[in-house]
Amino acid sequence: MFWPTNQNDAKTVLHKIHVKGSTDFMAGSKFLENLIAGSSEKIQDVRKHIELAAPFPVSVMAVGPTGSGKELIAKGIHKLSGRSGKFIAVNSAAIPAELLEAELFGYEKGAFTGADKGRKGKVEDAGGGTLFLDEIGDMPLSLQAKLLRVLETKTVQKIGSEKSIPVDFRLVCATHTDIGEMARRGEFRADLLYRIAVYTIANPPLAERVEDIEELITVLSMRLKKTEKKILPVSFEPDAIAFLQQYDWPGNIRELANFLQKCSVLYSGERLGIQKIEPLMPNFHDGVSTVKDQATFWDGALQDQSPSTPFLDTKQTLLEQSRFFAADQPLNLHEFLADVEENLIVAALNETEGNVEKAAGKLGIEPDMLMQKIKQFSLAEKELLAPSDRLL
Repeated sequence: MFWPTNQNDAKTVLHKIHVKGSTDFMAGSKFLENLIAGSSEKIQDVRKHIELAAPFPVSVMAVGPTGSGKELIAKGIHKLSGRSGKFIAVNSAAIPAELLEAELFGYEKGAFTGADKGRKGKVEDAGGGTLFLDEIGDMPLSLQAKLLRVLETKTVQKIGSEKSIPVDFRLVCATHTDIGEMARRGEFRADLLYRIAVYTIANPPLAERVEDIEELITVLSMRLKKTEKKILPVSFEPDAIAFLQQYDWPGNIRELANFLQKCSVLYSGERLGIQKIEPLMPNFHDGVSTVKDQATFWDGALQDQSPSTPFLDTKQTLLEQSRFFAADQPLNLHEFLADVEENLIVAALNETEGNVEKAAGKLGIEPDMLMQKIKQFSLAEKELLAPSDRLL
């Protein structure tokens, strides 16, 4: 893994800051404890490095597996940096290469077909604040060169304009890939890597900090109760917590959050033991959780509680679905859930006129996951997507 920073030196400097008794340091510590839950040594180390890096105007790279919460690192750095501008997040993997340049740098009126008016890019929007580029490893090489120029000149040029606009933003990037290895293979510009990874913070997978699971469940339950008014979160017996700590959680915190939602739909407000949660754990005993198991909308559809969401009345829905077993006929759960997923995707795309990003928001999942499902169900062939999204 690419680590350009001497971590022992970092801890020494951090200790000096702490010894000074800075009230800002203490306030920062409290903020980070609320933002990034966990008491394990590894997650405490992450918070310490955020506190160390935040005050200095250096680019930071957050590395770690998908779903581990790398965006929280970026938000922590932004909050503790003292910058007064906005926090702007862009997912490099979720936007087509043809549109990503316009999204980042903006464009002038008439710069291309459909540009009826000019627009500022995310780089300009982040002026005085922080720009977070998620999945930077998926950025096309041609666009990497333009980003490098922006960082070197501290100016941005809109598409269709010859004018350079001064910009002042803090850059934080994230990736789940070994971007150092990509650079060695020529798949990522090494000169850009040196600029964006001045300081690297590694976010551990949940499997390496399972002692945090109980605390994470508490925090996730509070968030679930706050954001989903019709869901009453479950709690778990000590033996169930121990059981959950044996699982490898390939989807990390995102998978844990989805699992909690699923349990709360099925057993609203109950206290669960091993007997009830074991059947809900996909392929638990062989330690493998398939993409299909993790990505079902049974886990994710509850993010949006709009009037069109079919899970508003959870208990009534479950009672109605019990009719599938009335004739004592076997049910293929994967096929049933796949049908549910496809119908929900089609409904969301129709609702948003084929806009992938908006449809993903309604379904409560990431746009790149939605695109995987669109390809899986061959929905692109049915011309459900907006013209701008058909190249994804």
